Order: sequence, then C-alpha cells, then structure tokens
Amino acid sequence: MINRLKNFFSRIKVRLTFWYIIILALVLIIFSGALHLSMKNYIIDRVRNQLQIQAEMVLEEAKEEEEEDDDEDETFSDELEEELEEMVHKDIIRAFYNQAGELILGENIEKVTPKIINPSQSKFLIRGNGDDFVVVTVETKDKQGNIGYLRLASSLADEVATLNRLITILIFGIPLTLLLASGGGYFLAYKALKPIDQISRTAQAISHSNLSKRIIAENDNDEIGRLTAILNDLLDRLEEAFSREKRFTSDASHELRTPIAIIRAHSEENLKEGRSLKECQHALEIIQKQTDYMSHLVGQLLLLARSDTKELSIENENLDLTELLEIVVEEMQELALRKDINLAMNIEQGLAIYGDQSMLTQLLINFLDNAIKYTPGGGKIYISAKAQNNQIKIEIKDTGIGISKEDQAYIFDRFYRVDKSRSRASGGSGLGLSICQWIVKIHHGSIKIESEVNQGSTFTIFLPQSK
Repeated sequence: MINRLKNFFSRIKVRLTFWYIIILALVLIIFSGALHLSMKNYIIDRVRNQLQIQAEMVLEEAKEEEEEDDDEDETFSDELEEELEEMVHKDIIRAFYNQAGELILGENIEKVTPKIINPSQSKFLIRGNGDDFVVVTVETKDKQGNIGYLRLASSLADEVATLNRLITILIFGIPLTLLLASGGGYFLAYKALKPIDQISRTAQAISHSNLSKRIIAENDNDEIGRLTAILNDLLDRLEEAFSREKRFTSDASHELRTPIAIIRAHSEENLKEGRSLKECQHALEIIQKQTDYMSHLVGQLLLLARSDTKELSIENENLDLTELLEIVVEEMQELALRKDINLAMNIEQGLAIYGDQSMLTQLLINFLDNAIKYTPGGGKIYISAKAQNNQIKIEIKDTGIGISKEDQAYIFDRFYRVDKSRSRASGGSGLGLSICQWIVKIHHGSIKIESEVNQGSTFTIFLPQSK
C-alpha cells in the first residue's frame, strides 16, 4: 500500500497537481483575508462618513433654526433635539455635550455616550462583548459662542452579520474551489504530459535493431515538439553511429580475415614435409608482408579509435609549414621516380601554422602517397601552397585515374575503396583518407575534392594560418 502511494505521488502529473493546489490554496487564503479586511475597513469608513455628514447637517440646521427663532426660551439644545428627531434615524444613538464634555442631551450609554467625554476623541471604534459601535463627535458653537459637542454612534451589528456571511461563503467556497481545481489541474497535467508518455513508449520500442523508428510530434512548435525534434536528431546520430560502427567492425574483420588466412595457409604449407628451403623462404616472405600490412592496419585502427574517444594527445606548436612541405616532398620524390612520375611543387615562403608536426606530416604523406599510388607511370603530381584570406591553401593535383562523382561522397569513410583503384593489391587499407580528414578537422581546417574519371584529382586543404 505504501509503495503504491509512493508510486502514485512520484508521478509528475500528480506532483504538478499537488503543487498547483497548494499554490492556489495559498492564493485563495491570502485573497480571502485581504478581501475580508478591505471589506471591513470599507464598511467602517462608510458608516463613519455617514455619521459625520449627518452630524454636520444636523448642526447646520439647528444653527439656522436658532437664528431664525425669536423665542428666547428656545435654546440651541432644544433646536438640536428637534433636528435630531427629524433628520437622524432612530437606530442611531445621539448625545450632546457642553464645553466641559458633560452630557446635557441624550441617553447615558457606557463607553458610547457616557456622562463625561474627552472632546479630543472625535472618531473611534468601540468593540464590546455584544455589538461594535462607530462613534463620531463633532464640535459646534451656538449664537452666544458657547461650544458644544454632538456625538452620533451607530451599531455595526448588520455589517458584522454581512461580514460573517462572507466568511461562511469563503470557508465553504475555498475547499469546493480547490476540489474542482484539483480535478481540472490533474486533467490539464495529464493532457500536457500525454505526449511525453507517447515519447516514452516509442523510446522503449526503439532498440539497436530498429533505430530507424522515430517519434511523431503533434505540434512541432511547442516545447514537446522541440524536445521530439532533438530526440529524433539524437536517434539520427545514434543510427548513423551504429551503422558506421557496424560497417567499421565488418570491414575491419574482412580486412584482417584475408591476411590471417594467407598467413595460416603458408604456415601450414611450411609445416609439410619435403618443402625446399626456397619454398619455405618464399612463404616466410609472404607471411612477413602480410604481417607488416596487419601491423600497419592495426596502427591506423588504433589511431582512429583513440581519436574517436578523444584519448589522443595533440602536441600543437608554432611550425614553419613551408619547410615541412619541402621536407615531405623531398622524401616522396624517390617513390615518385620509381614510377616515373614527375613530382613538382610551388610553395610560398614563410607559411606559419600552429599544429601538431607529426600529424601534419602524416597528412601530407598520406595525400602524396595516394597521388603517387593511383597515378600511372609518366604522370604528373603538382603540389602548391600559399596564404589566402588568413588561411593556408594547400593544393595537391595529379593526373591519375580520378574518382567518379558517386564515389567522391564516400572516399573519406573508413575502409571505403573505389572499385579497382582502391584494392588491397595497391597496398592501401582504406583508412588513409579517413585519418587525413580527422587531422584536418582537429586543426580546424577543411578539405575540398575535384575529380573526374581518367582526368585526375585535385585535393585542396584549407588550414588556419598562424600570425
């Protein structure tokens, strides 16, 4: 039972509804208290103002009557008493005091209209065990200049009853409002979070075997729609990564299977009796060649794996790229001459770059090695470098077999080989250009390719120039 309650209150829509009800209850309580207080002050001020107006009107009428009346036996108190009977409601308590604050007209009521008053207390509220009274005292003078004080007092019994009815309405109305609001709040929370439930169900149905499935959003412009778009984008990247990893594993297995099979076959042949020394030596040479190939392949795989996990340390420094290019071209000259390929260069002097020397050297060697490897004898390779718009533009152009438009989009993929020209017979592993692309990327550069079949290829590398 306790676990069920915990599970119930752990739901987001329940918690949202709960906090919504708490906040609404606090708002209603504060609003009700403020409403009651403001209504109470308003009622008291209204009664006080009414008494003030009535007192002033009565005194004004009494003065006028006193001035118009020629009967010397009629005093101001007599005129005032008549006006009070005519103008003031009988429920209002009235009293008149002389200059000394002594009661001379009206009923003696404790606290409200006592026998003696303090004239300085003109407006005040009396709270009693029974009724509350609003009391107003107004100063006046008769025609002889005698000062007197008229006091009017009104009971707040009806007003208090009205306020009590308001309190009763609020006491019963607030819980009812909270009850209705809790139902409405839970419904709205359910409707708002329903798409998230759908996202959860869809996400649960997605596994490594069906990463192509996507989450459908009802509204692409709201927060849920944007979340769905982000999740779908994440799934796109995951699908691409899984596909690339799967292809990479398959290609790596395929690349290693062939040399292992060759090594095993020649090893078994060498173990047979009657093999001549020349035959054994030839088999060992083949095994050594395949072992070198595997070692080179594993080294490239390790480099790419460490680059993917960002575990490879980059040792950047200020380099003279002009000197580095000249050294690499000089080293590759011998390889080009063996195939009767003319390797020419035009390197601008003073090219500076901030980067890793070993990686940039590998980048240049890979590109030149590819160019030499896939350029027929008698062909040409031209490498140029110059500063351009705060960048260094390196261009490697060959007259080789070229790359078709369809293959150009995939040549930087791992283990990708263009038919015939990228075969293992040429000594390539299909990882060289992938490594080149990674090296250019970590140096915040870019690569551009232009190529036509049987017309040659031009690889253009852009690297940020160091100032």
